[in-house]
Amino acid sequence: MEKINDTRVRLCLVMFLILISLLMVRLAYIQIICHESYETAAISQYEISIEGLDTRGLILDRNSMPLTDGTNQFYYIIDRTLMDDDLKKAMESIEAMQVASEKSSYMVYQTERYDRDVSDQLKEKYNAYIFRASARYSDDQPACHLIGYLNKDSEEGVSGLELMFEDILAPEGNNLVIYADAAGDIIAGRAPEIRSESEDTKGQDTMDERYVITSIDRRIQYVCEKALADHAESGAALVTDCDTGEILGWACAPCFDPDNVEAYLDSGDCLINKVSQAAYAPGSVFKIVTAAAALENGICDIDQTFTCEGQVTVGGVTLGCSGAPLGGHGKLTMSEAMACSCNCYFAQLGEMVGSENIVRQARYMGLGSTVLEGFPEETAGNIPEEDEVGPWDVSNLSIGQGSILATPLQINRMTAVVASGGRLIDYSVVKQESDTEGIRIISLKTAAHLEKMMRAVTERGTGFSDREYTVWGKTGTAETRINDVKSNTCWFTGYCRIADKTYVITVMTEDGSSGTADAMPVFDDIADFLVNLQK
Repeated sequence: MEKINDTRVRLCLVMFLILISLLMVRLAYIQIICHESYETAAISQYEISIEGLDTRGLILDRNSMPLTDGTNQFYYIIDRTLMDDDLKKAMESIEAMQVASEKSSYMVYQTERYDRDVSDQLKEKYNAYIFRASARYSDDQPACHLIGYLNKDSEEGVSGLELMFEDILAPEGNNLVIYADAAGDIIAGRAPEIRSESEDTKGQDTMDERYVITSIDRRIQYVCEKALADHAESGAALVTDCDTGEILGWACAPCFDPDNVEAYLDSGDCLINKVSQAAYAPGSVFKIVTAAAALENGICDIDQTFTCEGQVTVGGVTLGCSGAPLGGHGKLTMSEAMACSCNCYFAQLGEMVGSENIVRQARYMGLGSTVLEGFPEETAGNIPEEDEVGPWDVSNLSIGQGSILATPLQINRMTAVVASGGRLIDYSVVKQESDTEGIRIISLKTAAHLEKMMRAVTERGTGFSDREYTVWGKTGTAETRINDVKSNTCWFTGYCRIADKTYVITVMTEDGSSGTADAMPVFDDIADFLVNLQK
């Protein structure tokens, strides 16, 4: 009997040990092998995903002021079971919209309006959790054409800086989550948090490393946009620092809302970046190139004279001098002809210089090629090849008409060649640490002669204005036809030296009467601001 009992005890002990072993194996399986999946499942019960929150890197101006993410957004997180009519009315009063999935246990509302009374009511009655974040774009988004916009589905850059710096700005697998405890209350200090999918940054905030510091000065940008809006319905304005090649202001009109691009797809050219993406006939601002070609090739000097009788025939093409008095301007030197923008003089000068030399000089001065390395959709404009022009082209070529097309960005850099003493400057849309040497394109002597002629334009010519500071510039009015309707592209390009800075300003307006009447007022508004900025 005792042997039977001993056998039973041993059997029970063995069974107990087997059960303990199985239990330990099971615990090890749960804690070690299935740990991550169970932890994920547990955490997911208390995670609240936030959709529609901007997690891209910042685009800043040269002073680290925001060009994007400058508008506040407010988020309200409320337990879905607490939904009632009063809550709906409260959210409607602050124009809040839901941005959370319908499957979520929480409602997430987003709005740009903040009302303290409503917020206090929501916290007291509905235990709402409220936090502030940034909206990508504002209603009056500055530099919208330069910055560009995003694909709403993929949140990837489509144009402008958003596309150019996609690798820096894009959130690499980031999503925004906040956490609630077992009772459903938001855990303080855990919201919001940027979580990265990558192993090396998991659980860390990576936003600080994702930004682009541009060369833009937000103050100058504002003035460029305002000056365009005050004087033109359509056009472009560009301001650059001649010493560094930095772009300080980049404005196009009309503007658009980057949050609602679809609304502009059928509304004309609002989305076109007119600074760099659209090319126009340069008109009389191109006379700077014609004069440079004459001087650089030693064909004549600035004392060369021609007579304007109101019209002239060169290479079988007859040109009129629309700004001339009855009977023409008479006998003019090169400087006098530049000041009054005489077409007859420059057509005759072009015949003397030759089409090939003019085309070659235009290419030397940066026309016919893009300016910014890597900037999306920049056009090179059009400068014909030397073997594509003949005597019949020279009259139109000399005054910036015919097949010549240039962007405001190219005209600005062409102007900077004169302002810099004859160097072609490398331009940049990001902040530079030092001045740029550039490449010598024309001699110091030629640059000095061109500067003297551009000063004559603003002292007593088509660019005259009652300014209290010195400006060197050139007006231009290019006649074009769109659907058999005559239209004018109006230009003023020039520069001013203020303190130790040389600012190059180029303005183009569409459908105007002349560069003097339409583009020059925009130039002067910008120049006035720059002068006052240095005081």
